[in-house]
Amino acid sequence: MSSSLPVLVLVPGAFGTPEGFDKLLPYLAEAGIPTQPGGYPSADPEDPTTATCADDIAYLRDQVILPLLDGQQKDVVLLTHSYGGVVGGAASKGLDRQTRTAGRYKTSVIGLIYVAGNITLEGESLLQAVGGAYPPFIKLNKPSPNVALIEPHMVHLYNDCDASQAEELGKAMVPHANLAFETPPSAPGWADAGFEGRRVYVHTLDDACNPASLQQAWLEKSKVKWEVINFPSGHMPMVSKPKELAAQIAKSVGGFVSL
Repeated sequence: MSSSLPVLVLVPGAFGTPEGFDKLLPYLAEAGIPTQPGGYPSADPEDPTTATCADDIAYLRDQVILPLLDGQQKDVVLLTHSYGGVVGGAASKGLDRQTRTAGRYKTSVIGLIYVAGNITLEGESLLQAVGGAYPPFIKLNKPSPNVALIEPHMVHLYNDCDASQAEELGKAMVPHANLAFETPPSAPGWADAGFEGRRVYVHTLDDACNPASLQQAWLEKSKVKWEVINFPSGHMPMVSKPKELAAQIAKSVGGFVSL
């Protein structure tokens, strides 16, 4: 692919870090796609009592996306996983090409790729979006107050990964501030007309964390059109099927560039 491709910002899901995308990186590099980590402060937070969803959104927008757009003059595609969809969705507000061009900016967020991404409406917290109660595999106040972990992680996050990876994958999980799940995000960018034809949703069909039926309900709730890719994997295809996921990402990025 061309060296003028957009930067792919890797926004992890809850309990993870951008390093969770590491198995994807060789395949993305092979396709010529540059990447940038897109972490946020509620993962392994310094102070979980103040780690809100709004702070995650502001951090991703101000510290990651805007420096690429305005500092480096690079177009961006957001690759968001799970809770990263809440953060990336709101952080992309007003950064679509249509809006940025009207403001006489030369760069923009040219596409959104959600991988099992949580879709929340303006003012709707992630906890509300999953029905108002935590699923039993989210263990609150563990390993310390005001943060949570997922247990057992192989059953819910890595159900299509080899059991021999259990120890390695367990070490990759970080405590997450539950306040981030309970506080509302601002309005999502995906809802805007400027992202028409620029929304891709990788629908993980064998997901034991965000069940496929719940993902489908979120898509319908959004009331906008997504290109839906039915993907036969668990919740973490960047780990279990990195080559196949990278091929889909490259295809989607190429589609955004050609628009």
